[in-house]
Amino acid sequence: MRVTKIAMGVILLGTIHAASAFATNAEHATAAGPLANHDDAVINTFQVMCTLEPENFEHISATAQAMSMRKSTDRTEKQTADITRHLQVFEGTLTTGHFSLLLEKISGPAINATNCGVASNTPDKRAFFDDIVRTLHLSKNISKRTSLNGNSVTTWDDVYGPHTFLDFTDVRGSNGVLVQLLDAPAKPE
Repeated sequence: MRVTKIAMGVILLGTIHAASAFATNAEHATAAGPLANHDDAVINTFQVMCTLEPENFEHISATAQAMSMRKSTDRTEKQTADITRHLQVFEGTLTTGHFSLLLEKISGPAINATNCGVASNTPDKRAFFDDIVRTLHLSKNISKRTSLNGNSVTTWDDVYGPHTFLDFTDVRGSNGVLVQLLDAPAKPE
């Protein structure tokens, strides 16, 4: 079955973004803790955990466990008859405060995607957004939407090559932000 980039994006965005327990539960993005220099630490954590190497669910999960992060969620569920979603959420503490790490693996006949994200509180969401853009050298070519749960989401397409999407989610009603990278390469026929 051949899946074009557009069709895959629609399937994955519908599956991951609408159903992501991490993005919809503000509790993961609203951990309390000191916030001095916390934004930089969270951005650095995102870079180390999600962007330095090609995304691999098992590798990132093993790294989180080796760092003694507490796994708060680990579940596998069927999204459709032939699409499976495995979700893990880890809680971590930086010297500047708490954060959460999200891992999702979506697999099926035409899909093999990994989603890695980091969430935390920030005292200034706009400043955090600007820091993400500057630190990760993101373009001004973005799309914006509102998720099904009312969160504002900014997306960069093909940010680290074809079929990679970076989302910045402003978690509604809190100081929480979520930065996540979706790697959704086309599966060979």
